[in-house]
Amino acid sequence: MSGPLKGIRGVVLTQAWAGSYCTELFAMAGADVVQLEVRKRPDSWRGTYTAPMSDSMNKISTARHAWNVNSNFNAVNLGKRSFTLDLSRDEGVDIFKSLIKHADFVAENFSPRVMGNLGFSYEELCEIKPDIILASLSAYGHDGPWCNVPGIGGTVEPTSGMSALLGYGDGVPINSGVMYPDAVAGLYGFSGLLTALHYRNRTGKGQFIDLSMQEANLANIGEAALEYTYTKHVPKAIGNRHKFFAPHGIFPCADSVKGGKKWIAIAAETDEQWETLCDISGMSWMNNSKFINNILRKENEEELNQEISFWSRRQDRDLLSTLLSSKGVIAAPVLDAKEVLDDHVLRSRGVIVELDHPEVGKKPQVGAPFHFSQDKISITRPSPLQGEHSFEIFSELLGMSRDEYEKLVSENISGEGPPK
Repeated sequence: MSGPLKGIRGVVLTQAWAGSYCTELFAMAGADVVQLEVRKRPDSWRGTYTAPMSDSMNKISTARHAWNVNSNFNAVNLGKRSFTLDLSRDEGVDIFKSLIKHADFVAENFSPRVMGNLGFSYEELCEIKPDIILASLSAYGHDGPWCNVPGIGGTVEPTSGMSALLGYGDGVPINSGVMYPDAVAGLYGFSGLLTALHYRNRTGKGQFIDLSMQEANLANIGEAALEYTYTKHVPKAIGNRHKFFAPHGIFPCADSVKGGKKWIAIAAETDEQWETLCDISGMSWMNNSKFINNILRKENEEELNQEISFWSRRQDRDLLSTLLSSKGVIAAPVLDAKEVLDDHVLRSRGVIVELDHPEVGKKPQVGAPFHFSQDKISITRPSPLQGEHSFEIFSELLGMSRDEYEKLVSENISGEGPPK
């Protein structure tokens, strides 16, 4: 591993998205992230042992286990090592405690009661390693009236207020559909852990990080929260529009040759940008008294958007976005998932990386969203197979012999796949 966090080790119990993304960022930055998995209850993003192999995976000769080829799991665990332990067994608990001695931090995203029930509360971890840092990413934090209420991104969107800002005009609030709060909480968790490591470097003391997904996402829409706090005005959903500028939206373009819908984002924050857009369009918008300044454009935004849509739907999306942006108008193509993976900007920046997975084969993945001037980010390890590195980790950190490890496997304390 290489990167600014080389030499840092995390022993993590993260699952699904929020915690997994938080700790994946550490692995991308060079930390050794060893992830505990429990065979009796595989990560929900791996899927179940009885789930069928998808049609696309059936075409890959090396794909052997559905739980190792799930794209959800493999997208948020890059660079990690996986080990398995049964924490309901004394032997598994003892091994886990031994690994904590070699850790700089522990991270998990369970409900608040889980770590204490396992015997791994912050206080208990400090007895093993006094300067340990524990990051807990839960839905609503470890105190307060909702502390024991379970939650996921889809339930945190409305409770944080985010859903109220998503939607169109006077329509009902909606969810993003992509569990957005998980990614936000992952980034906040990453920042919190970095801050705690910096604090420990200065003081020698660890600490407990209590991160609430709800609070992280409230902070992410802080402008709306402040507006209500100081004015008692409840902000409404405005779709793709802007509070102050017009035009500002997503407009249809000519369909692709294969019949797929194409869209473009266009915005004009200044009269100069608006005039340039008018010149490029060749339309008579400049002569319309309803559009002569931003105030009037905003007042007549519905009609304005209809005019732009009438023109844009006859234009090629990529040619138009290139032309507009080259002339100083804010514009960009709206890309689908495959187009994002093929985007030349992301490819040139090294954000999209090709990684060779033992079962899936060589596939593009989203890599580090940051670059450093002093350290090179090099992501070479794909997401792990379940329990792939158990013996490697136990022998490297604990001096365990192969015979000792095979005994753990025979007793279903470690190993891979469903317990026998």
